[in-house]
Order: sequence, then structure tokens, then C-alpha cells
Amino acid sequence: MSPLRYRKKFWIVLALAALVILVGSGGITAYFVRYTATSESSCEQCHPELTELWKKSNGCPANQTKCYECHSRIQKFHSRDWNLFRQARNHFVPPEYLADDEVTSERCLDCHADVLNFGYKVKKKVIKFTHRFHHEEGLVCVDCHRTAGHAYMTNSTNRPTIEECLPCHRREFEGPPKNQKCLNCHDVMLVPGKIHD
Repeated sequence: MSPLRYRKKFWIVLALAALVILVGSGGITAYFVRYTATSESSCEQCHPELTELWKKSNGCPANQTKCYECHSRIQKFHSRDWNLFRQARNHFVPPEYLADDEVTSERCLDCHADVLNFGYKVKKKVIKFTHRFHHEEGLVCVDCHRTAGHAYMTNSTNRPTIEECLPCHRREFEGPPKNQKCLNCHDVMLVPGKIHD
């Protein structure tokens, strides 16, 4: 065999080895970037108390949700963005981690959009409530369900407390007891200190 042939094979093998190293290191880098952007252990570094509450929560159970699913501007892969590279990157590594009310409430509706349907009925019979009306009035999910993802709930609901309702409904509780319109919102008269299912 001529030395020229060996030289040619050497360059082919070297190019293939470089390609394998490049693809492998790119894959490992991409994995770590994805892991850092979507792993709750990364969030836990700065927010240990919140991740501990979230792990115990019944609202958004840790075995069903990840931090980024509620706290990032998740990009749908079928978005109309012409930049396919940015679209794929944003899907792979969710951008803009935020805990603001607007983003968090948008993420709530990704899974719970049915609460805005006309025929939706609140599962608990304690309260008469229309999510759609409150949403149309400009309220967002976290206005009433602020701790839904991080609160430990002993019962299976995340109803807001009376303190959360009063800022908007205070007029209904003014005056003597006979003027109070509790049954506008409640199917039953509630007993203080008792948990109503």
C-alpha cells in the first residue's frame, strides 16, 4: 500500500473521531443544560423551603409536575415562530423562569382550562362559584389560589379562605347578620372551625 492511501485513511478516521467527540460533547452539554433548566434540585438550591412544601403538596404533586411547568414561559413546539432553532431551544430549555401572577396563572390554565367552560361545576358542594365570571372580571388563578402549588392540603381542595374573598365581597358582609348574604356564595351555612366537604 502506498503512503498516500494510509494518509487518506488516517484523515478519514481522524475526521470521524472528531465528529464523534463533537456530537458526544454537544449531547452531554445539552443534557446538562436541560437538567439545569428543568430539574427541581436546581430550584432547590435557592428555594429549599418552597420545594419542600411542593413535594408534600396535593395541589400540584411533585410526582406529576416539575417546577418549570408552572414557572416558565413554556413555548409550544408548534408555535408560529419562524426561527426553528430558537423554537426548538425554548422547547428543550424552557426560558424565562418567573413566579409572577400572569405566567403562573397561564400555566394553571394549561392543565385546568376546563374550569372556564360554561358547564363546569365546582366539585365541592360547599360553595357556588363560577371561575369563568371571575376570570372575565380580570382575576387570575393565583388571586384566589396563591398557594395551590406549594401548600400542604389536608383535604382535597384549594378553596380560598374568606380573607381572600372579602376584598371584593366585603359589601355582602356589612350590617347586621340578617343583611349578610352568605347564601349568595354558599349552599350551606358554614360552622366556624368545621371542615366542610
